[in-house]
Amino acid sequence: MKSLPRGISPELLVSQVKNTMPYLFAPEVSDMPLGQFVPAQILRKLALNPTQSLSHLEYFQLCVSCHYLTCATPVPTDVDIQIRRKLWPAQVPLEVALQMADFVIESRKWDFTLVSRRFATGATHTPWANEVISGHTGEWFTVACGAYCALQQYQAPLAQQKLQQIFAEISDEVTRHSEIFGTLWRAEDGLACLNASAPIAHNFGDLDRVMDMWDLSVADPLRLQFYKLTATPFDSNGKLRYLGRVWVAGQLYKSIIHGQSMSFENHRHFALRKTRCLRKNPDLMITTGPFLDAWGTQTAQILATSQNIPSEETLEVIEALKQGWDRLPKTTGYGRALAGMLQIHPELSIQDLTKEQRKVIDTPQERFEKLWAEGALKELDEIPSQA
Repeated sequence: MKSLPRGISPELLVSQVKNTMPYLFAPEVSDMPLGQFVPAQILRKLALNPTQSLSHLEYFQLCVSCHYLTCATPVPTDVDIQIRRKLWPAQVPLEVALQMADFVIESRKWDFTLVSRRFATGATHTPWANEVISGHTGEWFTVACGAYCALQQYQAPLAQQKLQQIFAEISDEVTRHSEIFGTLWRAEDGLACLNASAPIAHNFGDLDRVMDMWDLSVADPLRLQFYKLTATPFDSNGKLRYLGRVWVAGQLYKSIIHGQSMSFENHRHFALRKTRCLRKNPDLMITTGPFLDAWGTQTAQILATSQNIPSEETLEVIEALKQGWDRLPKTTGYGRALAGMLQIHPELSIQDLTKEQRKVIDTPQERFEKLWAEGALKELDEIPSQA
């Protein structure tokens, strides 16, 4: 087992998680829902003795936990390739590989809203109203796909049975994505469809990448059924896949709406990585762009002084948003975040705004979101004809 590949040390991983979400390790967290989150329990336990020796299974569980905990934070840990490919070599004993696969299957049921603010739910007054789609589901897709591909390295019946179980879990999750988006589309909720399109496009794009990473055969059932779902509406027999919903969501994500696009907005937020104050509170995690007014308002409230005036941290975030916006001139999300912050601190003046930037900030939130919602519904009417 000592010869099995291993990446970053457990001690360094713990320190990286502490760097990007220090609140996770506060004593009071143990009594909170976040403290009951399995990845949090794994990290908090290891933090008590970060140099302890870990088995291959334990190291895999640690890497998966770090990824789930931090992928929505300002500075995520870099273990993607480890959990999707490198920790699944053929020399892993079958018993260990099965345990790793079980951990992956179990993780699908975790509540990822504890560690992310970027998610969508089904339409109200439907059975899917409380069902969540988040970018974390895409991270689950990638690890599940890695487990599926890795188990093909074993001939044992137990490996094949577990492989089929993972296939069924992925299939069920794809159906869930389709149904949730379907409720929003039928409800003609343009804004909610846009918000859902972001994780859907992300999730299936990640699933495709891991199939490619493993060079999964074009004849494999997983690839035949789920590859390029957001890019190709029909299967090889000309049958519409998942009523076209997943494909429509993917196309909506890329659509140009009033000169903008969701695909421009949901980037990696490099500009916010230097603002360490955004790491001190989970309520400061950024939400889905470009609809960042509420995030800006909440951020300004949290960072304000006890006299409710802008703090140095407030000014630091404003500067980072302005600089990030200047580097991404096709986007509007940071402008909407600034608009939200100005709702709390109207006395502030943001310097060196262009005419277009000023127009974005001055547009009332209701009008801004209405324009996007109307544009989305127009796209949803037109996209099916492009199949």
